[in-house]
Amino acid sequence: MNGVALAVTGVGSIGWAKAGAADEPAAAYYPPSRAGLRGSHAGSFEAAHRLRDGLPFDLSGAKVEERYDLIVVGAGISGLASAHYYIKRNPKARILVLDTNDDFGGHAKRNEFQIDGRMILGYGGTQSIDSPKHHWSKVAQALLSELNIDVDRFKSAFDQEFYSRWGLNHGVFFNTAGFGVDKLVRQPFGQWGDWDEQARDAQSLRAYIDQFPLNERARAQLIEMYGSKRDVLAGTTTERRRMILEHTSYRDFLKQYWQADEDVLKFLQKRTHGLWAVGIDAVPASESLSLPGMAAQRAFLEKAGLAETPEPYIYHFPDGNASIARMLVRRLIPGIAPGDSMEDIVSARFDYSRLDLQDQAVRIRLNSTAVEVRNADKEVQVAYVRDGKSVRAAAHDCVLACYHAMMPYIAPELSAPQKAAMHSNVRAPLVYVNVILRNWQAWHKLGVAYIANAGGMFDAYLDFPVSLGDYRFSADPSQPICAHLEYMPGAPNQGLNMREQYRLGRSTLYSMSFADFEKQIRLELSAMLQGGGFDFDRDVAAITVNRWPHGYAYTPTPLYDDMDQMQKLAKTARKRVGRIAIANSDSGWDAYTHVAIDQAHRAVTELSG
Repeated sequence: MNGVALAVTGVGSIGWAKAGAADEPAAAYYPPSRAGLRGSHAGSFEAAHRLRDGLPFDLSGAKVEERYDLIVVGAGISGLASAHYYIKRNPKARILVLDTNDDFGGHAKRNEFQIDGRMILGYGGTQSIDSPKHHWSKVAQALLSELNIDVDRFKSAFDQEFYSRWGLNHGVFFNTAGFGVDKLVRQPFGQWGDWDEQARDAQSLRAYIDQFPLNERARAQLIEMYGSKRDVLAGTTTERRRMILEHTSYRDFLKQYWQADEDVLKFLQKRTHGLWAVGIDAVPASESLSLPGMAAQRAFLEKAGLAETPEPYIYHFPDGNASIARMLVRRLIPGIAPGDSMEDIVSARFDYSRLDLQDQAVRIRLNSTAVEVRNADKEVQVAYVRDGKSVRAAAHDCVLACYHAMMPYIAPELSAPQKAAMHSNVRAPLVYVNVILRNWQAWHKLGVAYIANAGGMFDAYLDFPVSLGDYRFSADPSQPICAHLEYMPGAPNQGLNMREQYRLGRSTLYSMSFADFEKQIRLELSAMLQGGGFDFDRDVAAITVNRWPHGYAYTPTPLYDDMDQMQKLAKTARKRVGRIAIANSDSGWDAYTHVAIDQAHRAVTELSG
């Protein structure tokens, strides 16, 4: 349907929202409610890939049709924040924001569902406000305040007793293909909300690990790795220890210093996927301090002041950081949605027909791919493709807030070193799936809220228990809920570095249809939850697959990168070119919302300074 492959066989009672047609009435245009294959959806990347493949657009007939004070390329959080900061400095400025997607927010994607007259939300990308009191700069914290976001409100909005109240915890699923049997093992100690795998006593730890379908030696090693604080680097100097941890993958560290059995390594292979979108073979041991076998290293580095203690992971809107993007748009375009608080933004209905009106100061133009950006006299001209037509607009200033990977193809004035620096930022591919369940009784019966799928494709967990404004999280197992699934493709244990695995994983994602994803979701959820009486056709109401071939911004590590050289590359990549400034989280080489905000502020400051 409109370029999106839909599974027909076996979808049961699933109802699909249409992918969006060119003749869709303006009043009906509401991308958050679209199901099927989302994220980098059909129609959002083809023009960019054409440029990548050396097939330029004919722009000879594209005349400048509009003029603005600022044009922003990219309507993600960094692009929207750029517009916000620019209009603060220039209150009378007119701004055009272009984006290749059919919705604003970039990776801060909102997935909205209606089931039995009730709205269920899920995040399709950027998940949470991570450690706002320690990791966020004063600039980024100030933006939250300007948007009326009080992070302390999440202490009550996030139901921190939810998991213990319903007896929910971590679980590990072992599949037949990888481990010879389909088996779900529930962790009997701690709780999922604690993010804590440390057993309170040796007996419960042994009872847990003895259920794993691993060989006896592997189970014994895991019991020691989980339960002891043995320092395998005892007697090593602080500097030598740091060098080992930074320049050895977690997998190699376990092999070399713990003599880890292959079953141990297979069991732990995916443990770094959530943060790095790649397995333990490509992540340094220094970034794996919370994992088995690393307790002594974490304690040593904490004592030396070289490790951080994170804040509670509770700062989460029901649609993830899509609420931040929505609050920015509501501030930039008055009247597009009601309300002015972090409470009412959750259920506020946006009027997408008001995004691009001629008489407003800020216009957001979706489904528009920038294909050329260049300085011309005292202005910047931006050519973009929309509805199959090439159009030009001009502005006094321009902020490129799209991917670094795209900029070398659309900004011909970039120097060769700057283009090379941008190309070194290879984004991580990933898939975030929201599965709307009619109930979560199977999860309750099994006592799990999170299932690590050790040998399979998708890890799965119940969404975070957040109630905000008039939006209410599922009250009990009989009510609907959003289950979140994550998949990070790669090519593990082949001697490939992080960038090489990301490129191969991206190719994998582009080759997959919605039907491919839906088939695997059906198979794996049915296997993981079979002991709880789960029935896919009966219990699944809807699925949205958010495919991000260009996901997390690349974060350098000492395992593969010269960190001093990477700092130089970062400065080179984000260097202003005439009236064109560079933003996005790529410019900060880290995949966090506060980084995107900081880079937007820097870019606008460069233009205004």
